Amino acid sequence: MQEFLFLGIDPAGRKVSGEVEAQDKKKAIAKLQAQSLTLLEITPVKEKHWIFLFLQPVKGQILALFIRQLGVMLASGIPMAGALRSLVPNTGPKRYKKAIERLCHDVETGYSLSQAMRRSPEFFNEFMVGSVRIGEHTGTLDVALSECADYYEREYTYSRKLKSALIYPCVLFSAAGALVFFIFTFMIPKFVGLFVDLQVELPASTQLLVDAAYFVETYGMVALFTLSGPIIAFGFLLHHWLKTGSGKMTFERMLLATPWYGKQVRFRMMSQYFRALGTLLGSGVPLVTSLKLLERSLDRELLRRTVSHQIRDVKQGKHFARSMNVYKMFPPMALEMIHVGEESGKIEQMLRRMTDYYDEEMVRGLATIGKMVEPVVLCGLGSIVAFLLLAAFQPIYQLAGSF
Repeated sequence: MQEFLFLGIDPAGRKVSGEVEAQDKKKAIAKLQAQSLTLLEITPVKEKHWIFLFLQPVKGQILALFIRQLGVMLASGIPMAGALRSLVPNTGPKRYKKAIERLCHDVETGYSLSQAMRRSPEFFNEFMVGSVRIGEHTGTLDVALSECADYYEREYTYSRKLKSALIYPCVLFSAAGALVFFIFTFMIPKFVGLFVDLQVELPASTQLLVDAAYFVETYGMVALFTLSGPIIAFGFLLHHWLKTGSGKMTFERMLLATPWYGKQVRFRMMSQYFRALGTLLGSGVPLVTSLKLLERSLDRELLRRTVSHQIRDVKQGKHFARSMNVYKMFPPMALEMIHVGEESGKIEQMLRRMTDYYDEEMVRGLATIGKMVEPVVLCGLGSIVAFLLLAAFQPIYQLAGSF
C-alpha cells in the first residue's frame, strides 16, 4: 500500500485536503472519486531518498528557530501563509529558503501544514510531521510547534555534546592510523631488506606484519576494487531491507541490544512517546484517538507497532498500563508509574514526569560517554601500536643480542 496526498473539492464546493492509502495512483483516484470529490491534485507521499544521506544534513538549530518563530507568529493571530512568507528571508541558506517557499506554496494551495511538510521529507521528519498533525487536530498548533522547537534544540545540543565527546577519540584514531601507515610504508620495507641481507630468522609477530605489508603493497588495490562492488551492492540491499517493516524492527532491536547506545535509543523513544501522548491527553483527546494519532507521528517501527497493539488492547477493554507491555519496550518502572496514574486519574501528570525523567537520563548518559570511550580507545590503540612497534623492533633486539 502507498500513501497519497490529495487536494480536491467536495460536493458542497469546499476545498479539502487529506491522505489516502491505495495500491497505486489509479486506485487512489477511484477511491476518492467514489466519495464524490473533484480532484485538483494527488501526489504520492515521498520517502527520504538514499541520496539525502550524502547531502549536508538539515541543521537542528535552523529548524528550531524557524519552528519557534512560526509558532509565535501563529499565536499572535498571523495567518499561516503570511507567517511563512515573512519567515522566508530570514531562514538562512538558499536551500532552506526554497524549502520554506515550497511549504508556503503548498499551504496557499490548500494543504494543511503537516501535509505540506510531508511533501518535503528531506527537511521535515516523521516525528515533526506527526507532532504538527497532533497540534492541528487538537487546535494547539502553536504549542505543538513550540514543543517541536524544544525537541530540535535538545537534539542539536545532544549531537553537539556527542561530537565534542568524540573529538578526542577521533584524534587518537587519526594519529594511530598515521603511525600504522608510516610503519607499513617506510619502516617495514627497510627492515625487511635488512633482515634478508643478514639472514635473520623473523619472530612470528614480525613475519605476520611483513606478510600483511606485502599483501597490502601487492594486492591492496586489487582487493579494494574487488570488494567495492559487493560492498556497494550490500549497502543498497541493506537500505531497501531497512525500508521494510521487518527490516526496521530487526535493526531497531539490534540498536536496543547494543551497549550504552541501546539505552540512549530507548530513552529517546520513551521521551518521544510520553511527551506526544501527554500532549494529546492534556488537550482533551480521547485515549484511543490519541494513540491513533501517536502511531502516525512515530518514526520508530518498533514503537509504532507497540502503539498499534495498544490501540487494539484498549479497544478490547484492557487497562492502558497492561497494554504497554508489548515487545517488552517499556521498563517496569514506567509501567508501574502509568498504572498508578491510571488508577489515580492523573495519567497526564505521570506522562509528563516520565518525559522529564527520560530527558534527564539522556543527558546523564551523554555525560558518561567521554569517561567510557577515552580509556577504551586508549587501551585499544595502545595495544595495536605496541604490537606494531614490538613486531618491528624485536628482530633488531634479537640480532643485537646474538653478538
